[in-house]
Amino acid sequence: MNWFKTLFGSRVTDPEEPLEKEEELQPLDQASANMPELYSGMRVEVLSPTNNLLFMGTLKLYGAGVLEVRGEDGGHLPMAIYKQEVKLRGFQKNSQAFTLYGTICRSSANFWHIENLKTLQNRDSRGFFRQTADVSGIIIPNCRYRDQEQVPCTLMDVSASGTRIKTRKEFPEGAMFLLETTIVPEEPPFSITCQVLRILEHRRDIEYGCQFVGLPDKEQERLLQAIFVLQRKILQSHKD
Repeated sequence: MNWFKTLFGSRVTDPEEPLEKEEELQPLDQASANMPELYSGMRVEVLSPTNNLLFMGTLKLYGAGVLEVRGEDGGHLPMAIYKQEVKLRGFQKNSQAFTLYGTICRSSANFWHIENLKTLQNRDSRGFFRQTADVSGIIIPNCRYRDQEQVPCTLMDVSASGTRIKTRKEFPEGAMFLLETTIVPEEPPFSITCQVLRILEHRRDIEYGCQFVGLPDKEQERLLQAIFVLQRKILQSHKD
């Protein structure tokens, strides 16, 4: 029991702001327009109600309003408590993020069954959650000319729709530049056009909140997969 509480108390994800302030739960209705498009084999984050990442899993539509979740890597799952509340968070085929609340009704070392599912509606929905990161990148100020000045930067977090970076280079709000980065070594580098939305100056670096511009669907899907891999690596490093 104490080990389970310790796991739930180990925060891995770091959302930009608490979801709880904006949440509104609605019963899961197959006919509802808010019903996420779920399918067997879908990859999801399994989290505590306070957004602590427990493990990365894959879904199976078990029937009768129950979802089965197994560990993505096939390993043993954390010990579960009957009626323990959890969150499931992932991406639909259209790349839209979703979050479900539920309670554990049956579990073993290999699977969790989750029932009493409810959708989580966010009044200030950003479409995608953000994953904290410490990833190096290169900024090319002129998107058209790769042989121009290249400025080093660090990605502080990343989502499928944007990123927060820090660098010593000054950009005005609304500026656009090309960002080149490798999220995880297993994936080829990304080359993404960014637009500056927010600016926060620090003592040495400048922090920019950026949105991605014109990111093709295939590249966005590849980015989502890389974010999942990054999350798994962070979770594994905390276990080790």
